[in-house]
Amino acid sequence: MDKMKNKKVVFFDLDGTLLTKDLSVAPSSIEAIHELKSCGVEPIIATGRTLMEIDYVLKATGITSCVAMNGQYVLYNGEVIYENPLNKKEVTELHVDAKKNGHEMAFYNADKITVTAEGSILITKNYERVGGNYPPLDDRLYLDEPIHLMLVFCQPGEEAYYQQKFPNFQFIRNSPYGCDIYPAGSSKATGIERLISHLELSLENTYAFGDGLNDLEMFDLVKYSVAMGNALDIVKKSASYITSSHNNNGIAEGLRVLGLLDKLISK
Repeated sequence: MDKMKNKKVVFFDLDGTLLTKDLSVAPSSIEAIHELKSCGVEPIIATGRTLMEIDYVLKATGITSCVAMNGQYVLYNGEVIYENPLNKKEVTELHVDAKKNGHEMAFYNADKITVTAEGSILITKNYERVGGNYPPLDDRLYLDEPIHLMLVFCQPGEEAYYQQKFPNFQFIRNSPYGCDIYPAGSSKATGIERLISHLELSLENTYAFGDGLNDLEMFDLVKYSVAMGNALDIVKKSASYITSSHNNNGIAEGLRVLGLLDKLISK
């Protein structure tokens, strides 16, 4: 592990960051990631998504480590090193309340995504946005299996009600259609801390790329943070550097600015 202390690691958000508008990984990003690995730098995904949604990204990039579901599930080289299942009683209380308010939900673990209704317009739009299919109906998944992340589908601003009533959770809007829900005080950053501790790495050698609200804690934690050109203004203000957009070779450009690439990556 002594050798690991000086190892550099780069964390990549997916939507709006490593993924382009068409939800693919740009050739320049794939080339840059391969170059990183050849230089001994470790690329790691840090996403709100679950594992079953990102298999194609791992295959395209050759990345084998991931901080998934906003830090609630952490893999290193394919091995689970940390998971943080949600409290079943608290999830039940939230689900009952959402049902009363006419708001549908989604439940996530590493292998499954289920939703509480069929034919919902908000659910349809949410999964079209990330290139996924409408998940199967199962409003009892949290009773039968551990879950690590939830979504509530509601209009912008309506999450304030839930945040006040359920302070043990945080409600982070990820789109106009709904909010991610995970334990208060946890985030991509807490998942990254678990990984850093497990590998006995130094935070002095950590880097992160992101664009959204769920990247803010990650930016506060790592030594060097890079906001995409398409990032929210609050994310840009929190970043050490700003690169081009996710659709304009922003990953490769940002890695060059950080000095992590030995050679120029072609556009």
